[in-house]
Amino acid sequence: MPTVRENHRSCILHHRSTYGLRTLGPALLLLVSWFGASAYAQTASTPEASADASGIRAMHVLGLEGVKRNVHGTLTAQPGGLDFIAGGAHGTVAIASIQDVFTGQDSRQVGGKVLTVAKMGVPYGGGRVVSLFSHEKVDSLTLEYRDTNGGLHGVVFTVPLGQAEILKQQLVSLGAHASIPVASQPEKQDAGGTKQ
Repeated sequence: MPTVRENHRSCILHHRSTYGLRTLGPALLLLVSWFGASAYAQTASTPEASADASGIRAMHVLGLEGVKRNVHGTLTAQPGGLDFIAGGAHGTVAIASIQDVFTGQDSRQVGGKVLTVAKMGVPYGGGRVVSLFSHEKVDSLTLEYRDTNGGLHGVVFTVPLGQAEILKQQLVSLGAHASIPVASQPEKQDAGGTKQ
């Protein structure tokens, strides 16, 4: 049977270990939230940036032959087609072969593997809270096109927020087919819900 002295010693050790966790928890949470905010600030894009002749930064999700998945590169709408250049890889979808153009919005987690590992170290489920703030919104651009043999293919890109509609307008003006009309400027609503 443990003595009073041994019980007192185990209580002191337990108190010291829980005190360390109590002071370490908020510090880790603060560190991870600071890292998440700085990662988001570095990757946040400005919606005012336009797709000009030099192209826009995009990520090829899948679909282009000869280009690996999840590769970052430059996407340009030209009279010959939609060009994607990433390092040594190059892919083109001809304007005449485009059957349809779709746009949408999505979100993705920022911070990569470092933030994922850091979230696992935050005690008391605080990593889930960090996940709420470590996402950024992006646009998706999806093309359906036919190859030279008539086979139907698809290609998906993610672009900065606000850029997918601009690219769609450029492709349609160059002669690409789109079953859903190009969206004009969205109507603004005031606080009362009336359209302006």
